[in-house]
Amino acid sequence: MKRLLVVLFLLFGLNSYSQSLSSPLENIETDKMLHFAGSYIITDFSYHFFEKRTTKKKAILYSVLISIGVGVTKEIIDKNWGNGAENKDLVADGLGISFAVIAINF
Repeated sequence: MKRLLVVLFLLFGLNSYSQSLSSPLENIETDKMLHFAGSYIITDFSYHFFEKRTTKKKAILYSVLISIGVGVTKEIIDKNWGNGAENKDLVADGLGISFAVIAINF
């Protein structure tokens, strides 16, 4: 239930951010927020998939590796076929992964 609330908060928070005129997060690009939310969700959901099949430690490791792989693959695609890769996207991915691991251990 706690995970569902966090996911809903992230999704509705991003939606309301795009509608607001002034926000404390004004300087953060929407793309970075999507990277953060996407990495958080991938890490959290894949953890819950693996926790039923292996130990907690391995489940966290596998979910982090999957999320890193998705983030790096997306940046490689952006570099080769998009508008170019940004290091800040990977930082946002890392923060999303970190927050997911904190939530899992909390």
